[in-house]
Amino acid sequence: MKRSLPFVMLQTSNIASGVGNGIVMIAVPWLVLDLTGSPAAAGLLGALVMLPGIVVSPFIGTMIDRIGRRKVSIYADVLSAVSVLLFVLVDRVGELTYIWVVLLAVLGAVFDPAGHTARKALIPNAAAASSISLETANSRHEGLFAVGWAIGPAIGAALIKLVGPVDAMLATSFLFFVASISVMLMRIVDSASETRDQNMPHENFWQATVAGFRALHADRALFSLTIIFMFTSAVYMPIEMVILPVHFERLGDAGGLGATMTALASGMVLGAFSFGAIARRFSRFAILGGVMIGVAFAVMPMVWLPPTFVFVIAGFLMGAIWGPFN
Repeated sequence: MKRSLPFVMLQTSNIASGVGNGIVMIAVPWLVLDLTGSPAAAGLLGALVMLPGIVVSPFIGTMIDRIGRRKVSIYADVLSAVSVLLFVLVDRVGELTYIWVVLLAVLGAVFDPAGHTARKALIPNAAAASSISLETANSRHEGLFAVGWAIGPAIGAALIKLVGPVDAMLATSFLFFVASISVMLMRIVDSASETRDQNMPHENFWQATVAGFRALHADRALFSLTIIFMFTSAVYMPIEMVILPVHFERLGDAGGLGATMTALASGMVLGAFSFGAIARRFSRFAILGGVMIGVAFAVMPMVWLPPTFVFVIAGFLMGAIWGPFN
């Protein structure tokens, strides 16, 4: 057990972050709809929250190279915890308006991609320290994050019913602190110098970032997958951030929203853990094509805003089909 402790601590952070993000995923849109009653306001928030990831993500790899993956993970989770805690503090001290929600949600969206990327970058360190193969470590990491993502919406829905969407943020803040402390307690070798290209010691931050873009563009397969992922995210995120919260908020059914998102994430767990078996039977090109077509069919029943049990079934199927892509 002691030998595998670094990997266990990384997965503790991974699951805590997944659960925390799962809570935020339904609590923030629900809060916006409570405050404004406007689907347009929820849609605007969803669009604005995506912007920090687009702006910050290209620089995260360079930050990890310069600062170190462990430090970036710790700092990002602490700042995420503080940004979520500010929802509660503003509500207690003054009035939590729509503008405040937008500002705090965008602030949190700045830090989350950095923490997620840094944790993934720590997988080789934790795997080596725990004598686990990299393939096994990657599979477990993705699967356990999906488990946390599956649990989070259910917890979020329960907290919204019990204490409301604002106080539900307290649980998220606590979980982000747990994620940060878990990585802090990892005993691994990690320094900024380890992740730098030793052949380019005098490369500045901007040059390193541009070099990363060039490397991405040079790898046609990776570049194509990046474009596909960006496109599918642009299509899917309005469903998760606007359509589902608006529908279930109008029904007054936080539990239905939580059940749908939990079913979606549970399907992703199944799909992620099934990838090895699927990959032995089909080519990756065939898997990718099957995922794109399958997801399109799985989401179709949601178009008619069916009863909750249909949402749950369709969500599970969509997650299971999408899981192998991750």
